[in-house]
Amino acid sequence: MRDQWLWCRIEGTEYLFVSRFEARELSATSNRESRAERLGRESMNSAPGTSAARLLAEQDRLVSRRDNPLLRLARDGRVGRRNLRRLVQADQLCLEAETVSYAILLARFPSGPAAELFSGLNAALRPLKRSLDQCARALDTSPTSTLDPSRDAAAFAFPRAVSWMCLHAGPAAAALALRADLAAYARESGEILRTLSAAGTEVPAALREHYSLPAPTDLLDLAAAVVKERVVREDGTPSRAASIADVLLTGLDGFWLFAAGDQCVAPADAADTHGLRR
Repeated sequence: MRDQWLWCRIEGTEYLFVSRFEARELSATSNRESRAERLGRESMNSAPGTSAARLLAEQDRLVSRRDNPLLRLARDGRVGRRNLRRLVQADQLCLEAETVSYAILLARFPSGPAAELFSGLNAALRPLKRSLDQCARALDTSPTSTLDPSRDAAAFAFPRAVSWMCLHAGPAAAALALRADLAAYARESGEILRTLSAAGTEVPAALREHYSLPAPTDLLDLAAAVVKERVVREDGTPSRAASIADVLLTGLDGFWLFAAGDQCVAPADAADTHGLRR
């Protein structure tokens, strides 16, 4: 798997992000591209408000059906302390990347609802550093990630995706992508914890507290408002926004893949849904 590559295409251009994804996962990326193109065609025949509502509903559907490699391991009773350490290490990288990325988005869009969203996201990250430090201590690992991109490429999938997104996405696309990521991460983290609990797997209290945090509804609602406002104001937004949301969710797939490690379980069905039987 180390020599395979994950890429996403946005408006005809291919972007290479990270290695170690299976070929079946790449085929799911192709399905995501066709969805983005379909949304673009549909938006040409719809009022902007209808396009925004359809875009949000489609993302909600995809998020609700997602699966991930670590969750599949949990269902099989194969998640151990090593996987939890890898999870925390990858999250430390993500937190660093997100902190800078949200600040850049705020600098690019310093007024209106978008600015309120990006400043709110940045503020929401502050207590997470302390929480992740407690998780690291509970697992006897360093509070600072020591991962190497030349060896641990999948751990950098989400940081690379969010770093690219903050520089190239418009307000609607960034809001849609971040809304999808917040919702997917919270739902999948919670499901992993519930699965581990049902199996009797020991999980330190610090991790149970950190990974059971719900997605902040105020920020989800604000992100939806930004999508609706900007789609109304901008032509051609829906298809590009959907593609960029796919980039970020694909990065999230890499995050879970790294946590699963060499025990990664292949998805049973890579057809139609976003990333692996979603």
